Amino acid sequence: MGNTVIHQRNGSESRGGFTLIELLVVVAIIALLISILLPSLSAARKQARAVKCAAQLRDVGLAFAGYLGESGSTYPPAYVYPYNLEGDWDTMRQDRGHANGYNHWSWFLYDRGTVKESLFTCPEIPKGGVPRTNPGPDPQDWEGGQADQFGSGPPGTLADKQARRLAYTANAAIVPRNKFTSELSGNRERRNQCVNESWIKGGRGVILVTELHSNWKVSAVEQGGSLLSKSHRPVNPFWNIGSGADEYAASAGGGFTYGKPGAVNYGLVPAHQLEDVYGVIDGSMGPEINAVGRHHPGGDELGGTTNFLYVDGSVARKTILETMRKREWGQAYYSLTGPNTEVFAGQ
Repeated sequence: MGNTVIHQRNGSESRGGFTLIELLVVVAIIALLISILLPSLSAARKQARAVKCAAQLRDVGLAFAGYLGESGSTYPPAYVYPYNLEGDWDTMRQDRGHANGYNHWSWFLYDRGTVKESLFTCPEIPKGGVPRTNPGPDPQDWEGGQADQFGSGPPGTLADKQARRLAYTANAAIVPRNKFTSELSGNRERRNQCVNESWIKGGRGVILVTELHSNWKVSAVEQGGSLLSKSHRPVNPFWNIGSGADEYAASAGGGFTYGKPGAVNYGLVPAHQLEDVYGVIDGSMGPEINAVGRHHPGGDELGGTTNFLYVDGSVARKTILETMRKREWGQAYYSLTGPNTEVFAGQ
């Protein structure tokens, strides 16, 4: 019998490795899966941030309800000029120079200790929201190119009594500007008044608060080569037939309409025209409502959707255009004195 030769392979020889082509195929498949999943993940994140912003806004509504319970059912002003640094104020005792800065409606809510200051932010807006007019000593509270009311900063010596970062703005027809005296309104016929919730007509489906535009410059005005944040200002969705965006110059016979009469889409400007502009809050680009955000998923030709808080405490996400068409900002300019404050449908 001859010798029998047995060939035995070791363990390493029995397992074949991946070829270069196989590795490239695996990498390509992984890259393809990532390219498919990333947009979905990004969309899911945006939806989650929109939901978080709506939840925060709903809590703002609860804070308003608490305030109304302690104020005889009267809404706070959007802002006032305190007569000392402690924040004491009186609608009839205010200095136009407002050396002590501003008391904002957010402060009227969180200073009561019932809500956190961070409640007034939205994760979809850079840094959570728009800076104060007078951000104070912390450079993180400032934006590039911003100056305070004294034309200085950062840092600054004065900090407004307002949320450090503000994602929301109020409906000026319910939460009024600080024009409670003839002097403050420019010695004109119309002035502001604080609104009792019983005055609001058409049920409780009227907008109280919504989101500011994610571009902070939209809520700023130019001053001495720098930008002055006007985040304390509420938005006026109406247009006076005689005086336009300036409601205080409206004559006794002038009525108000939803948006600019004869303008396409009530005078609302498409989102792409607001990416790097400033001064929208003062009505320079049509109705002040253009300063409202539109940064959530969905939308129309004017941009994305926005969260809206209603006087009944409910929150809904929709487009600005839809709110105008449904006349959801009110049937009258409740916070404005004088005759003919009813608002016509417009368009």
